[in-house]
This record gives sequence, structure tokens and C-alpha cells, in this order.
Amino acid sequence: MEESGMDHRAGQDAPDPEGFVYQQPEPQVRLVLLGLLGASLLFAILGGLLFQLIVLMAGWDPTVLTGALAADAPPAERWQTRLLLAISHVSTFLLAGWVVLYFFYPPAKRVFSYLKAVQLPDIRPFMLGILLMLVAIPLVLYTYNINQALPLPDALRALEDQTNESIKGLLQMDNVLELLANLLLIALLPALGEELVFRGIVQQQLMRRMRPWAAILLGAAVFSFIHFQFEGFLPRMLLGVVLGWLYWRSQNIWVPVGAHFVNNAFQVVGQYLYNQDLSTIDLEQDIDMPWMAAAVSVVLIYGIVRWAEPYWANPSKT
Repeated sequence: MEESGMDHRAGQDAPDPEGFVYQQPEPQVRLVLLGLLGASLLFAILGGLLFQLIVLMAGWDPTVLTGALAADAPPAERWQTRLLLAISHVSTFLLAGWVVLYFFYPPAKRVFSYLKAVQLPDIRPFMLGILLMLVAIPLVLYTYNINQALPLPDALRALEDQTNESIKGLLQMDNVLELLANLLLIALLPALGEELVFRGIVQQQLMRRMRPWAAILLGAAVFSFIHFQFEGFLPRMLLGVVLGWLYWRSQNIWVPVGAHFVNNAFQVVGQYLYNQDLSTIDLEQDIDMPWMAAAVSVVLIYGIVRWAEPYWANPSKT
């Protein structure tokens, strides 16, 4: 099957509001994806070298380079780890993704057209994305319970424990400044970088070779796998499916970016309120979700998806 023959809306030639027309032919899918992999590895190494230089010049403890963080780590160690993660995310996702797109789809105006990021959508797609995220919470938590029951090798289990410990350390927020830093690090940067890479590049390229739902599912699986947190593989993949569907149907990358940001920000703010004794819900503790709640969540997700179809068909009249 020809790569350019099954774009399924993702690669159609269409003028943007400023009159720019996305031109064919497109580069080969495998070249774009291999380029993305190579660029991500290269920029991850460069980001790591930059952080090593910062650690050396600042005289910090070199153990911060491991990214490991104790749940009760002091504020200085938390800030150092935040800087490490920020550099890593910007280099591995934002810079690598942008460089790949600029290489294969120059100039910058064409990159924005390819990403469907030329203009912000109206408020309705954003609200739909947030609504889907909210009604999906019981199903996400239920799949997390299932995921935890699956056997993992001891080495992966140890890695999971270390990662969870580091996350708990990052989510220790003593003041508003740490809250804002976590909103930037855990909510905004992933929303921009991960949507650029996994929906903007991976999913769109896969849609040139696959049916939309196959591309969304595979893209979501890659999105979840790259986090290397296998106890949360299924729920993260489910969230990836929701974000992928929002991108496909809205044809605007700012919709999944907004939904991704709200989902992560909800967790950060919720944990901050708990740490400040303003909430009794500890989001870091496992929540046992009954299957009936998950079933209701499935029905609501299906209902919202069906209800929204006429809007995507003709948003100007909805």
C-alpha cells in the first residue's frame, strides 16, 4: 500500500487560515520515525552532558545525575532533580521533535501546518477533552489495579519502586513556588513535548500506513512504553488512546495538549492540597476502583464519543 494513499485526514492537502498549502510528496514514514528515534537519543545525550556540566560547575553531589530521589529528600535535591528532568524533557522531546519536523517538513510555517497548530480551536473541543479525561478516571484507575496484579520481573519491579520513590519526592511541595515548578515540569512540558512527539509525529506518520484506530492504539502503546513504568502501562496507554482520538477528530494539536495538561495538573494540584492539609485524598496512594465504576466510565466515554461525532463533522453548526 502506498504511504501517501492512506492519510485518513492526517496528511490531507488543505490550506490553513493564512493560505499556506501543505504540499506532497511526503517523506517516507520509516525515515521520519527512524529520524525521530535518532534525534531523541542524540538530544538526550546532549542534555545529559549539559546537566553534567552544570553539576560540575555548581559543585553538586554527582548522585543527582542518576535521577533517583528519596521521598523525603530536602528541597535542594528536589530542585536539582527538577532541573535535570526539565533539561531531559526539553532536549529529548521538544527539541528532538522540532528538529525532525523542521528537517523533513521545512520551513517552520509548514511544520505548524503539519502539526495542525496554526491556530487555537474554540473552547468546545478543549472542554470535550477535559470532560473525557474526567469520565475516564474510574476506568484508568481500574486498569491500574489490573496492571499491578500482573507479574513483573524482579529487576523491573525494583525499577518501578525507585521511580515511584522519585515521583513522591518530586511531589513534595512546601510552597507555591514548588507547586508552580511542578506544574511546569510535570504538566506543561509533557503536554507540549509528548503531544508533539507521540501524536504530532508518531501517530500522524502511522496514519499514513494504517487505519486511524490502529494508528491511535499503536501510538498510545509506544507513548506508554517510553515511560518505562510498566505498572502503569495499561492506564497510560488508555490515556494515550483518548489523547490520540482527540487529535484525530479535532485536527488540532492544541486540543490534546490542553487535555494532557489538565490531566497532569489535576494530579499535581491535588497532591499539593493534600500536602498542605487542604485535602484528605492522597493521590499517591493506590485506589481500589470497583468494576462497576469502570463499567459506568466505559459507557460514559462511549456516549461522549458518539455525541461528539456530529460536532466533528460540522463544528461550525454545533
